Amino acid sequence: MNEIRVKRMFLAALAMLVVWVAVEVLVEGVIAKLLFGQTSGEMWMQAINVGEWSGLNTAVSTFIAILNCAILIWLYASLRPMYGVGTKTALITSAFGIAWMVSLFINLTNLGLIPPRLALLEAIFETIEFPIAMIVGAGVYEGKEKGIRETE
Repeated sequence: MNEIRVKRMFLAALAMLVVWVAVEVLVEGVIAKLLFGQTSGEMWMQAINVGEWSGLNTAVSTFIAILNCAILIWLYASLRPMYGVGTKTALITSAFGIAWMVSLFINLTNLGLIPPRLALLEAIFETIEFPIAMIVGAGVYEGKEKGIRETE
């Protein structure tokens, strides 16, 4: 019961990543363009000098994204015995992840690598995207066993 299902964890991580990207496109693309007149990507391009990405850059970025999602699903699965199965535990996991990301943005701002406005916007965006993706990932992790889905 308390063992982490590794295959399910990676499947959930992929689902989480797909949902995260979809919500990110909506929030950081469409909504940001409506509110700020430019997408998050355009803001990043203005703030820092990012060169053209190679296939290797894309592969590394994709690998890190999948790894991060797998770690977060692992954390969710690890918290299940303490907090139960479902949305509540997914949101607790999200709170941990959001705190970690916000601390990263604060540190990057403190080092002068990104401007404070962009760090704040990105933290707000992640606060919207993260819980949605985590809830979907947790749902996929739980899946169906013997035709019955566990509930809280």
